[in-house]
Amino acid sequence: MPVVKRPLVWMLCAYLVGMYLAWQGAVYSVLFILIWLLGLVIYVFMFRVKNTFINVHDKFLWCLPLLILIGFFALKDQTAEPMLSKAFDQKVICELTGNINMIVKKQWGKALYLKNNSVFLPTGEEYLCENVIVFCYDEQGSGKKPQESLTRNYRIGNLITVHGTLRKFSTPGNPGQFNEKLYYRIENIDYKMEADSISVKNAGYSKFHLQLDRLKDKLLAVYQGILSDKEAGTVIAMLLGDKYLLDDEIKQLYQVNGISHILAISGLHVSLLGMFMFWLLKKIKIPILPATLLTIFFIYCYGVLTNFSVSTNRAVVMMTVMLLSGLFGKTYDMLSSLALSALIILFQNPLQILSAGFLLSFGAVLGIAVIYPCLQKIFPTKHPILSSLYISISAQITTTPFVAYFFYQFPTYSILTNLIILPFITVLTLNSLFAGIAGAICKPLGMFLIGGSNYILKFNEEVCRIGNKLPGNLIATGKPELLHILIYIVLIMVFIRCVQRYDKKWMVLIPVAALILFLIPGRSKGLDITMLDVGQGDAIYIESKNKTTYLIDGGSSDVVKVGINRIQPFLLSQGTDCLDYAIMSHSDKDHVSGLEELIEAGRIKINTLVLPAISNKDESYLTLETLARSRKIAILYISTGDYIMDGDMHIFCLHPIVGDAAESANAYSTVLSVTYGKFDMLFTGDLQQDGEEEVVRLLKDKTIWKEYFKGNAEEFALISDYDVLKVAHHGSKYSTMIEFLRLIRPEISLISCGKDNFYGHPHKELLTRLKDMNSKILITYETGAISIKTDGKMMTVREYKNE
Repeated sequence: MPVVKRPLVWMLCAYLVGMYLAWQGAVYSVLFILIWLLGLVIYVFMFRVKNTFINVHDKFLWCLPLLILIGFFALKDQTAEPMLSKAFDQKVICELTGNINMIVKKQWGKALYLKNNSVFLPTGEEYLCENVIVFCYDEQGSGKKPQESLTRNYRIGNLITVHGTLRKFSTPGNPGQFNEKLYYRIENIDYKMEADSISVKNAGYSKFHLQLDRLKDKLLAVYQGILSDKEAGTVIAMLLGDKYLLDDEIKQLYQVNGISHILAISGLHVSLLGMFMFWLLKKIKIPILPATLLTIFFIYCYGVLTNFSVSTNRAVVMMTVMLLSGLFGKTYDMLSSLALSALIILFQNPLQILSAGFLLSFGAVLGIAVIYPCLQKIFPTKHPILSSLYISISAQITTTPFVAYFFYQFPTYSILTNLIILPFITVLTLNSLFAGIAGAICKPLGMFLIGGSNYILKFNEEVCRIGNKLPGNLIATGKPELLHILIYIVLIMVFIRCVQRYDKKWMVLIPVAALILFLIPGRSKGLDITMLDVGQGDAIYIESKNKTTYLIDGGSSDVVKVGINRIQPFLLSQGTDCLDYAIMSHSDKDHVSGLEELIEAGRIKINTLVLPAISNKDESYLTLETLARSRKIAILYISTGDYIMDGDMHIFCLHPIVGDAAESANAYSTVLSVTYGKFDMLFTGDLQQDGEEEVVRLLKDKTIWKEYFKGNAEEFALISDYDVLKVAHHGSKYSTMIEFLRLIRPEISLISCGKDNFYGHPHKELLTRLKDMNSKILITYETGAISIKTDGKMMTVREYKNE
């Protein structure tokens, strides 16, 4: 009789080891030595050494070396760059022919997923490419009337030829920024293409997919007809998997309250629908074998209908295993079923192990499988509410590190919110399904039946709004380091093992301690400064040793929604959801557009907005000022002579002079001198030559310095050389003149600008001046975000794209 339990779990572990070796770039010699050693250990313990761990009946162990090998080459193959990538830089206009594998509707049109593609470049070369996503923009998405071929209803299975622009996926330039390349690589998509025209080469299609698409379109139309837009978008996301109609506010509310899993097709939906179908078939006296097979076919169709997300895939496999185990009279084991579904998904796509959906979905079920029995053992209960609470806590414990890693915030009351809302989800799901079917037959009947779902949705929304108002609703954890995640996992494993062996109530303190240690932010060791990559614009984040946070500017002229898409994710990844000071150097859009977005969104709290004290405020200045007042943000006006003392860090304002009546926004740019121990950095905004001359006079003449800074001038000496200069006006040749550079003599010069920008920044003349001063030049479009850490004596500089 076999000794080793749950062979599927061990097989999954072996496959993961192979994937890990490939990810770490292990050479073949290391791989084969490891496999040989594993085989030797299995042989020795199975045939040569008497033990209680392994015996000759555990034949599955011989699969483990093979699974390590398969896992290694599977991941290595998926991470290999296609040959086509070497044939063009970032984009190329070309022709592509491929089969439609999936069609997904979007707010701006639709996305066609093509497989088995041939790409024809302008040079006449042909390349084979496995998977490409083609974006077909409608008039709303493109801003212009599209060609008729882009709005046509294509079918899965059509062979089409697309003319358009093929692009590589972008890589992030900042911590916390969405990694488009990794996201689509996980989805096994090689490139994206913006279609200009499409022609059908072969109109053959899948009748099975066509019928499911028609059913989906019919249900979608019914829900839009019997519910308001907001509620219809939520129901469609929950039942049909299409999120393009989901209200942004609802999505945000569900996410920050820890119930966004309700909006994803998951085990909850699949098990509800599957068990209901199985119950219904048995109720009408269908024998168990056809009832089981029909239920499996039903949940498979439902998976195809909802585009088979990773959570749906897991749920369908686990539901299938459960049904088949009952059919064959076997005991259903959740861990083995979970391992089997993970193996199936990772065989198809090894990189899914890096996706948030995979880790959260499997993590939640794993928690229910291993933590829930421990809680029941320590505090046994049969009360349904307490049992539900245990399940929610179990899922929360195992998913916490993944929530923090991907979303940088921890929803404090999510366990309570789930406890309140989840009991209604069964009614909501089944009632909405019945109403949709009834509405397809008789609209008034559908409207009558959907009433219950409508009330539940409004109740859920109100619960989330109340949760939002509770103090400490979200804890900004930042992106945890892998070491912290590993320590957390080890402590949870210790808890599980201790409960299994000793069964002591006090052991519940172990996961509590693990959670507290994981969520407590680390202490800052000095001054941290990061210049973000925001394209053609500026955004600089400062965090002092006292954990005071500053943002100097925040805007871009070429990055859409730079505040939401780049600045906010960066701040949250640093564990910052509150800015003590947001400082505007001047009011050009490439310096304030992101600040406006942050204030309007409200996810990042701003305590004080710091503005230059000038007399002629332009429209952009007044807009930001008014917006801040409307959100009850304190406003501080600064000019030459003002300063901030933050422990050992001192910030001096060198420009503009109070009441400055400059003719342009650039001319009144705020100039800040930051000192921390022996470290000095100068921030210049978009300062022009006239402003530089004023700063030079101030720094050269001690009398003028004393006039502005008065009693503090003697305590803080004038700075002659700066360690770091934030180069003015994105590297314009009309700023950062030679006299200015000779005075400050920066060791490092930072330039923030977009690649191939319209203005030609940074200009060659400016780069030449910096090189003549022997200053090291770092440009954000080359390096990504530039981070400087200093203890006041030494500094380290990190380039995000070159780490």
